[in-house]
Amino acid sequence: MRKTLVTLLFALLAPSLSPARAGETLTPSWMKVDETGKTVEIQLVAGWNANDGALNFNGYYKGDMTIVVPIDWTVSVKFSNHDGMLPHSMVITKPFDEHIPEQAGLSDLAINRAYSIDLESGIMSNQHDDVKFTTKEAGKYWMVCGVTGHALQGMWVGFEVDPKAEKPHIVIASGAEAGWR
Repeated sequence: MRKTLVTLLFALLAPSLSPARAGETLTPSWMKVDETGKTVEIQLVAGWNANDGALNFNGYYKGDMTIVVPIDWTVSVKFSNHDGMLPHSMVITKPFDEHIPEQAGLSDLAINRAYSIDLESGIMSNQHDDVKFTTKEAGKYWMVCGVTGHALQGMWVGFEVDPKAEKPHIVIASGAEAGWR
């Protein structure tokens, strides 16, 4: 009886314990959504883990995740750096074609106010910055690290302003979709 109960409990919980699958839409714990107020708070951590040599946002890199936000929502990014070795920053840019710049700066900015302090030099480990902006124009963008060489090495994820989205979420890309432009 006990073994059957444990098996049944595991069968019910297993889908929620499994990692995200390609194409899956979800709202992670680091994204707090207020549908009534049309606001989303994103806890964005540079160097979340060792993925891509710690050149990642919340463990994602090279476009393998896209943050999707509806149009006319206020986005509050609580940006922090957990990489013990390198400084990092965050800026939302237009998607780059085959040429990713050596360094992303304000000239690459696609959404007004969507960038962290010390954009080109980055913030050091255990530092943070609060970034707040409103999604006014639909489109597909990139969220990149502006520090020299970091975006080139894969420190970027997708950021989409989607007028059809009902609430903010993320989408995990499959291998073929990662790196969309």
